[in-house]
Amino acid sequence: MKPREKEFCRLMTVYADPIRAAREAGYKEPEKAWSELSAREEIAGEIRRRCENIRSIYESTAVSGLYGLAYGGVSDALTFINREIIREEDLRALDLRNVSEIKRTDKGVEIKFCDRMKAVDKLQELLGASAESAGGSGLLDAILLSAEALGNRGGSESDAV
Repeated sequence: MKPREKEFCRLMTVYADPIRAAREAGYKEPEKAWSELSAREEIAGEIRRRCENIRSIYESTAVSGLYGLAYGGVSDALTFINREIIREEDLRALDLRNVSEIKRTDKGVEIKFCDRMKAVDKLQELLGASAESAGGSGLLDAILLSAEALGNRGGSESDAV
């Protein structure tokens, strides 16, 4: 495969627009070039391979993000709401991905966290695991981690502080 053809394949995965990909890859007649290129199995196979790699990366990112939502801690959120003044560099260091909402009310600060059970369900769905094969341990782990993170305060995931 020629370098310009490889560039066309790369650009197809970026834009999903064959005419634009052909134009930016340097073809003088992109409307004609893309139809000729996509008719070749070598080109179509390379585009498929690249798309599968991208899909794999997105799936890995989704699994990692869902795992963080399902099993991540809440202590940084509590640190955030209990500080009077917080510097920008300190804020950037906090892990607030589990926080869905923070409100200041006349009673104080209310913090709401993401739904851990939904995150566990989506994680199992994404990984293709059924409830029977998981044995319910994912949900139990999420509940135990939530209780531990909240310090067994006896409150819900939406506590006013």
